[in-house]
Amino acid sequence: MDNFAQNNYTLNNWMTATPAIDTLSLCELTLPGTHNAGSDWKASWPLIPGAHWLACQHQSFYAQLSHGSRALDIRLMYDADAQGLGKFCIHHNGYRNGRTLGHLVTDVEKFLQENPNEFIILDFHELKGEQFDFAYFNSMMMLFLGRRMIPTKNRSLSLRQLKQISSTQRILVAAPWHRALDQNVFHEQIGHKWSGSGITNAADLEKHIINVLKYPPGTWAPWSLSATSYSALGGPVDIHDELNSWFDPKKSDWALKCNIINVDFIEESNIVSYCRMVNLMKASKRN
Repeated sequence: MDNFAQNNYTLNNWMTATPAIDTLSLCELTLPGTHNAGSDWKASWPLIPGAHWLACQHQSFYAQLSHGSRALDIRLMYDADAQGLGKFCIHHNGYRNGRTLGHLVTDVEKFLQENPNEFIILDFHELKGEQFDFAYFNSMMMLFLGRRMIPTKNRSLSLRQLKQISSTQRILVAAPWHRALDQNVFHEQIGHKWSGSGITNAADLEKHIINVLKYPPGTWAPWSLSATSYSALGGPVDIHDELNSWFDPKKSDWALKCNIINVDFIEESNIVSYCRMVNLMKASKRN
């Protein structure tokens, strides 16, 4: 394993720099993900309850992708009075911040232009609001990211096969089902394995993860493990020491059993390098 860890690679293109993993599909890989990806400290937050209760990441979507995140957990709510992509606002527990779908599509496009052979899962976990305009959301996604979206029929193909089919299709987009969403490119909603409790300390989280990984979901569809902690006193908690201990492939098989590991404050832990290491392990078993 030490040989893997010492390979020179940068976080922004870790998949491209690890061609051995191209034999695996997005459902088979272990991917570092960012929980509440649009809820970051750099966004503009309401004074009450304040950013420290709501921010789960340090920086923008683009920065998260550049730090190695490959699955963005997105929560949108609808604002009929806003203009264009501003109608689709990022929120955390109903509290909006300044981020919108416009920031997301711009950041993703910029990242993929710079790193054309990285793959991203856009996990639209919530599309909220009685008036949510699914048809407009569909048309805006197709307009700005349509050429990037991996068709649903290709979900189980390996990265190598996906690259052979297209030089631009690099995003698996998943969302709650709605008849106005094009089922050819909108994959079914990704299941989140979370503790079920809004307040979760590290010990409770560890028990939850142990429980999930006794019988982890299969590799026919993407799934996400919520490896996040929240305190009643301070909001989202930075648990990078615990993450580094739990998911280190030298210490456990946890990372091997996962698909998306959904974490807060992605820059703080070694989760990206652990994912890369276990993906090389998975690929070597395949060959």
